[in-house]
Amino acid sequence: MLKITPTKEEKSLRVRLCGELTKEYLAELEQALGDRGSECQNVSLDLSNVTFVDRESMVFLCSARSKNISIENCPSYVIRWIKQERLCGSYSDDPQT
Repeated sequence: MLKITPTKEEKSLRVRLCGELTKEYLAELEQALGDRGSECQNVSLDLSNVTFVDRESMVFLCSARSKNISIENCPSYVIRWIKQERLCGSYSDDPQT
């Protein structure tokens, strides 16, 4: 289960995630980012309470930077996975933590 909590302040949107980030929640997450994030200058994902990330969600996180979405409070295993993806050539940007 994943709890998605968007918080908008002036020109910023922060989406806090709590639980397991799996492919079944990606559409809802993209909707939360798109609905409220289109008029925001700063959009971020807070992963401090994420306990699990599946492969499809990792691909989503890896592409977040190209959409100008910053990743905050990223768990260390996710950072290592993103770096590994970069070493394998599947991911070309540095993770933002």
